[in-house]
Amino acid sequence: MSAQSALASSTGVPGAPTPFVGRRAELALLREEWERETPASGAAATAPRVLLVAGRPGSGRTALALRLAEQLDGFATATRLSLAAPHPARRLLDALGLPRPAAPVPDEAEAAALVALREHGAGSGPQLLLLDDVTDAPQVQALLPSAPGSLVVAVAAGPLTAIPGVRPCVLGGLDYPAARELLAALAGDTRVVCDPVAAQALSELVACHAGALRLLGGWLAARPRASVSDALRALRETPADALADAAAEPGPPRAGSGWPWGGPVRAGSGAAAPVLGLPGQAVPPMPAYPPAVPATPAVPAPPPPPRGAQRSDDPLRRAFALVYGGLGANAQLLLRLSTVVPGGVLDARGAAALVGSPIEAASALLGSLAGQQLLRDEGEGRYRLPESLRPVLTRLRDSEDKPALVELAEARWLERQVRLLGTCLTRLAPEQAPADAEVPPVPLRFRSAAEAWAWLDLALPTLLPAVDAGVARGGLDGLLTRLATVLVRALPVWGEGRGRSVATELYGLHTAVEELARRAGQPRRQAAALVNLGDLHAAAGEHARAMERYRGALGPARAAQDHVAVGRILEATAGAYRASGDLVRAVDFYGRALTLRRNRGERADEARLLGRLAATHSAQGRYQDALREYRAAVALYRKLSDEAGSVGAILGAARVQELSGGTEAALRTQREALDAARRVGPRLEALVLLRMAEALERAGDPAGARLQRDQAALLGAPAPSQPPSPRSAPRPSE
Repeated sequence: MSAQSALASSTGVPGAPTPFVGRRAELALLREEWERETPASGAAATAPRVLLVAGRPGSGRTALALRLAEQLDGFATATRLSLAAPHPARRLLDALGLPRPAAPVPDEAEAAALVALREHGAGSGPQLLLLDDVTDAPQVQALLPSAPGSLVVAVAAGPLTAIPGVRPCVLGGLDYPAARELLAALAGDTRVVCDPVAAQALSELVACHAGALRLLGGWLAARPRASVSDALRALRETPADALADAAAEPGPPRAGSGWPWGGPVRAGSGAAAPVLGLPGQAVPPMPAYPPAVPATPAVPAPPPPPRGAQRSDDPLRRAFALVYGGLGANAQLLLRLSTVVPGGVLDARGAAALVGSPIEAASALLGSLAGQQLLRDEGEGRYRLPESLRPVLTRLRDSEDKPALVELAEARWLERQVRLLGTCLTRLAPEQAPADAEVPPVPLRFRSAAEAWAWLDLALPTLLPAVDAGVARGGLDGLLTRLATVLVRALPVWGEGRGRSVATELYGLHTAVEELARRAGQPRRQAAALVNLGDLHAAAGEHARAMERYRGALGPARAAQDHVAVGRILEATAGAYRASGDLVRAVDFYGRALTLRRNRGERADEARLLGRLAATHSAQGRYQDALREYRAAVALYRKLSDEAGSVGAILGAARVQELSGGTEAALRTQREALDAARRVGPRLEALVLLRMAEALERAGDPAGARLQRDQAALLGAPAPSQPPSPRSAPRPSE
């Protein structure tokens, strides 16, 4: 199961894309439906309502929903969420600024997020939720706000009849004035005003389809000397079934289909020449057919079909055929290869890697494609492929480009992202950057931390799904392992900087690394990934699952003869048993880990494990065994000249003496710890004085406790309401 999710969600509803024209009747209908359900002043609040904007891709359905959201007010929050990406509930929590659930497993985290959303909505004001890319009713029903008076605007291709009380608005083509206005806004007012008849005929030919008109307007904008009549002539000469091969299921191209990308036409092959009707391209003559001889008396011919696009035509596909055919080879290649990038999100660096061009050339190419409405400019130098064009471009890629070329482009893109992540970490957290990171060229550097943060915010929602998609597809396991490894370093930095939990995303990355390592026969890496998964379960309090992961890691670690990993696994397993209350097995595994460290001569780890074993004995009530282990730890720390470690072990021994009823012996041991702490520094001395004060309070001596606290305050100890930082406290011994 995919564990990744998009991390960045827009906090609010952005404005409708410009230019936005027409749709007055549809807007009025939607507003009327909403106002009809809005309770009068003082009346009881109603349950959340659902308005549906339904239409074919490219019909302007999202733009209409955004414009409607702009015109509505009275909501406590307004949020737009795309359901094309996974885990919408967790992304909605991010958009609302709510904390994420602690569950690391993606499916369980999503269920917990839904519960958190319902709990939040019960005590909040009315919410406006715009759900884009809806495919079925359960998606909407799961996210319905629980706050009374809320509104959900769903954008889908078809009806959502399973939702009670849904109010649909089905989009068709624009009206003629709006179609002319859209062409004028994109291509310039002069050409449309000077040739209104051709503008209306052009709109009729594509059935006033908003997406097709945008493409035609972009085609005209890229050709300042072309008239609207030129666009009309070129579109008429573009075959209505020009994209028949691309729209069909992937397979070998049809010979003589008339589609210029169905395969190269070789001289003498007998195949028909490509037909597009653009200047400079030959148009073959119409084939001659013998006249049909009717066998029966002539029947009156049926009336001619109405003008404009026919029911069997796809206006968007036909307009795209015209625009695509006029592009250069690099632009066509970039469009086709953009389908391998999750979400179709491109910037100049990524686009340059896809097509193997300089970054400056790729930036100009992206701007040109956006000007022709083939890409959507999202600001910050980023562009997105419209979902309405993705299916046909994917089929074109599969039929035109060799698999090796597509894989090479994806490999270049992944390599570019790995380098950018390393550069980003070097700027934000140098200690987390890869040790072997090279100095990148100037175009791949980030000039400031703010620029690096902005790039990371926008890149993570693309990079995380790229790992999942690559693991499922296979073929680039080495690059995917590198990308996942750098993401494991980058995610905690991002989560700490943005104040969000990234446990679920880390869980997905470690799962992917484990799968990649298993496929590549890398037991050391596989064991490390399983241990990391176990640590995530343990941090979430799921100790039984953590132990399963740890036990699963023992086999690969032993197969790799990684004794360091084996010791870590044994210790982590002991900690999981101790946290779950199984102290007998905890002692057993701590003993195994201790034996391994002792045999390997790892004295510092041995002393630390002695303290943990002593604390577990103490929790069992075996105070003599605990005291013995603490004393052994003190002796070992002193051999290592680690005074701070010995102070922690001495304090642990004093606590054991206190628990066993030896209060006076415990106070004497604490004074021993105080003498050792004075040789380290005032900070540690103050902390020991606070421990002594706590012991005196438990012994019924508040005056003595107050005296110890006053002495600790003179040494700079924190106030009781401000517990000391774990880094400055003595090493844990309990």
